[in-house]
Formats: sequence, structure tokens, C-alpha cells
Amino acid sequence: MLRVSDKRALKKLFFGKLGIIFLLILFILFAKGTWGVYTKASFAQKNKERAVQELETLYKREMLLKEELAQLNTKRGLEEEIRQKFDVGREGERLIVLVDTPSREEVVELSDAGIWFRIVRFFGFE
Repeated sequence: MLRVSDKRALKKLFFGKLGIIFLLILFILFAKGTWGVYTKASFAQKNKERAVQELETLYKREMLLKEELAQLNTKRGLEEEIRQKFDVGREGERLIVLVDTPSREEVVELSDAGIWFRIVRFFGFE
């Protein structure tokens, strides 16, 4: 059995300045460990979201490639692809080239009557 003076000494040790400093150091160590786990978890979450997006993009790309492959497996699809890539035609076919007429640009001149025109001219936006 502890004596009263020994009990007081233990209380003084645990609840005194030394005990509070010890608990503060212990709290800081736990907080540091918790912060490290939190940063790693948030980093892992961001990487997971990025990987999921990349996976979805790859699935879409796979579907497009399968569609293109199915198109190329047909005779018509193969012919279309050859015509697009190599700019060729069958024997006896002729080529028609349609040329667009050049469009006319309308020139709008600002009148010298308004104050806004003077401000625009002053700042050099004309």
C-alpha cells in the first residue's frame, strides 16, 4: 500500500508540468502519424480517381477500335479506308472537284461623329 506522500508525489508527477509536457509530446507524435496516414490516403484517392478515368477512356477507345475493325472487315469498309488514306480510285472512275467561290468581306467604316470613336482612336484600337 502506498503512503499518502507517495500518492501525492505520483499525482504531482502525472498532473504537474512534467506530466502535461509528456502528454503534449505524446499528442504531437500521434498527430504527426495521423497526418501522414491522411496525406497518403488522399494521395491514394486521387490516384484511384485518375486511374478510373483512364480506364473509362481506354474502354471507350477499345469500343471505337472494335467498331473500326468491324468496318474494315467488310469489303466496302476496306475500300473506303483505302480511298481515304491513299487518295485512289478504281479504273475508269473520274474525279470531280468542287471549288467554293471566295466570300466577300464587307468593310464597315466607323464614322468620325461620336465620342466613342475618338476614345477608341486615342487608345489605338482602330
